[in-house]
Amino acid sequence: MLQPTALACAALLVLALSDAPSAQQGPRRGVMPKALANSLPIAADQTQVVVKLVEQTPGLELDGQLIATDVLATIGTRTVRSLFAERRAELATIRARQLAVAAPGDAPPVDLARYFVVDAKDAADARQLLAALNALPTVELAYPRELPAPPPGDLPPLTPDYTTTHQTYRGAAPTGIDADFARTVAGASGAGVTMVEIEWGWNFDHEDLSKLRPNTLIGPPLSNTLYNDHGVAVIGELTADADAYGMTGLVPDLGVLVATNYPATGYSIANAIAVALPHLQAGDLLVLEAQAFTPLGLGPSEWVQADFDAILIATTLGVITVEAAGNGAIDLDSPSLGGLFNRTVRDSGAILVGASNGAALARAPFSCFGSIVDANGWGYNVATTGYGALSVVGGDPRQRYTDSFSGTSSATPMVAAAVAALRGAARAQLDPATAATLDGFAIRNLLRSIGTDLPGLGIGRRVDLRSLLGAAGILRGLSVTGSTDLGQTCAIELQPAPGFAAGDLFAIVAAFGTQNTALPGVQGRWLLDAATSSTIGFGVFGAPPAAAPITVPNNQALRGLRVFAQGISLQVATGAIGASHAGEVFVRR
Repeated sequence: MLQPTALACAALLVLALSDAPSAQQGPRRGVMPKALANSLPIAADQTQVVVKLVEQTPGLELDGQLIATDVLATIGTRTVRSLFAERRAELATIRARQLAVAAPGDAPPVDLARYFVVDAKDAADARQLLAALNALPTVELAYPRELPAPPPGDLPPLTPDYTTTHQTYRGAAPTGIDADFARTVAGASGAGVTMVEIEWGWNFDHEDLSKLRPNTLIGPPLSNTLYNDHGVAVIGELTADADAYGMTGLVPDLGVLVATNYPATGYSIANAIAVALPHLQAGDLLVLEAQAFTPLGLGPSEWVQADFDAILIATTLGVITVEAAGNGAIDLDSPSLGGLFNRTVRDSGAILVGASNGAALARAPFSCFGSIVDANGWGYNVATTGYGALSVVGGDPRQRYTDSFSGTSSATPMVAAAVAALRGAARAQLDPATAATLDGFAIRNLLRSIGTDLPGLGIGRRVDLRSLLGAAGILRGLSVTGSTDLGQTCAIELQPAPGFAAGDLFAIVAAFGTQNTALPGVQGRWLLDAATSSTIGFGVFGAPPAAAPITVPNNQALRGLRVFAQGISLQVATGAIGASHAGEVFVRR
């Protein structure tokens, strides 16, 4: 019998990141050509002009005030103020972090303090002012301030459990994204990762969204409640409570914060990102449920230069940004868009998400598409919280559920969940240095190369979490099979570690918690809480996988129970030891 205390001194985790795509790149800043900005359509109510001053030129702005004499002369008596007038403290924090990660002697590529907004008298005056400002050498770019764009989705007593019957996108690839499998991998529930989700608004009292409460909102309060159900649906896909009623989120342990892009001070995704960044660290998530009006229709929010620059700063700081591609059905490779969605021209570093036609492996007709789109999720018939198309239990708006959430809005949380699962599992199971290499660019490369291919559609691959976790070097031979619900029996199955075979020894160890510990002189990490660990199975490898059954007692008090497991292989001939990844048996609350 192999004792867990001895095993803890000899755990080995062979990482397989060398099998993942190794191409890495940083974000690449680019600026909309002035000629394109001058030709943009201007609506009758589009009476503000955004002015971005050139970088690394002194004497143009000071303490949030525009002081460039040629720009002021062109503006004349019109009102001008910082585009981030309410965000000076946040901008100072962001700038300090930019400087901290910049290479010695290098200046950060963009300073948000150099953005200003000018009030024109009307659309005609805005057009004239735009051209005059773009003629100045001290102005990097002037463009019409974006109009508010709706999020890229649709408008449409005892709660039943809809998880199995309606959330079929949780199932195995290629129809689903294999979220049910990922739930059996320690950390892949999003544990230890924080997300800020940005859109218009949310309701903060849904029964199945305990993480979405008034204290979740950071920054200014909401001013427009038109799309609150949309926000509820997005958060429901991601983190609906893992309980025995309603929906279950794809990554229910993900930390949740939200920031509105439509406060009373005016619509601005860039301002919302400035609110978010002080709350996020490298490896955390920024989810943009937003889109922008391009000359061809609704497309990604990064079309707007200030939004692009804010996203670029986020990704430079290591914050992984997941962005809806938009519902305008436009070809993002179109020459009419000036190459601004060509990553050889500029690259914000974001992961762009298109939409498939529900479970079908086809592009949703509304989804934007192009070579820049990295991955896709379901764009129709997504079951989640909010709206009430599926049910409004007891007539209570806090108990509304839908089975028809759609758009790149419903697709984006599926891809964001995959990112959170990868980051959470890496944090829980890999050494910190290796986990840090699984950053936004590495994950973007994985999404583009791993998953269900939809060639020729321009919406990237369908997410396949089992394959992604394997390609990231996290899966090492352990699996949880069967039901983990009350009164049911599941099994911890273990394949021999690479290089091991029938006749070698195994042990399966379980614990009520995890740790991630380096062991001196031994390759690999011990992943279970030593204080609560015990051996639940041991023996000799044969032809089938080794297995340890677990029967969950039919006791309501056990709802919410978590048991973690790790397998150990001992090579008889050499004494070498190999360790699996850590799995999780979770009983829904």
